[in-house]
Amino acid sequence: MVDRLSPRPLRRPGFRSALRPLLRPVFRSALWPRQRPGHLRTALAGLLLAAAGIAPALASSGPSVCIDRANPLHGVDRALAAAIGRIEGATPRIVSIDTRDGSDALNAKKPRFFAGLVKRCDLVMGFPVETGHPVLPPGVAATRPYLRTGFVIAGATPPPAFSSLKPGTQVGVVYLTVPTTYFSAGPGARLAAHQYSTPASVLAALGRHEVAYALLWQPLLEQALAKNHMPLHQRALRQPHANWSVVALHAPTPAGRAVAHRFDAALARLAKAGTLARLIAPYHTP
Repeated sequence: MVDRLSPRPLRRPGFRSALRPLLRPVFRSALWPRQRPGHLRTALAGLLLAAAGIAPALASSGPSVCIDRANPLHGVDRALAAAIGRIEGATPRIVSIDTRDGSDALNAKKPRFFAGLVKRCDLVMGFPVETGHPVLPPGVAATRPYLRTGFVIAGATPPPAFSSLKPGTQVGVVYLTVPTTYFSAGPGARLAAHQYSTPASVLAALGRHEVAYALLWQPLLEQALAKNHMPLHQRALRQPHANWSVVALHAPTPAGRAVAHRFDAALARLAKAGTLARLIAPYHTP
């Protein structure tokens, strides 16, 4: 993800914990890493389903899979679920949740929300963990990662590395997200940061040329670009807490571990066949 022209479109206590759920609609999902004073994250959930022929026809009922409609990765999760179902010869049962509204939104604020979800579903897709420093909510375990993503720098022209931006460059960020921490010291101290309430607002500012570049959570950027068809270039940020992997959560029980083992085995087959890379594009394999 060095530089790509895209047609589409988490901090723990003291920068090492679990991301707090975001409950606002549109771009605010419980599954988006967001910076808060003294924390970095706890949250994200999605699931598996769609298509990618690499095995025998579907037969028996497969695992139950929770997918959060508020998660911008939910389409990838559904496609991956379907492909794994084909390999296992069993149709996954999708349990749709929405952490933007109703009881799921209220419960997502609770520390053991995900421990409850892994009792409700065999797998909870779409949970981000910081690469190299994975932290999980209490009462859950995780599969192997199935994609890499994180915060990116995006612009109408191919962006340089963040550390190479010229002094005074106008940069847009979303309020209370990880990139807002990049401007108090180091290369970011000489840049001009502009904070906005949503990714949509940042992109609008980019379109009006109020800022030259934007620092955004890639799944939200891709979601917005898919709707707006903005021809933006993007580049992965190589800054603290910018690089993340996505996993599926499961119960820390023998039955839960058995489901995870089958998931990981099917994932390995998809990766070896090259199907995983196609399913998760524009994101990258771990």
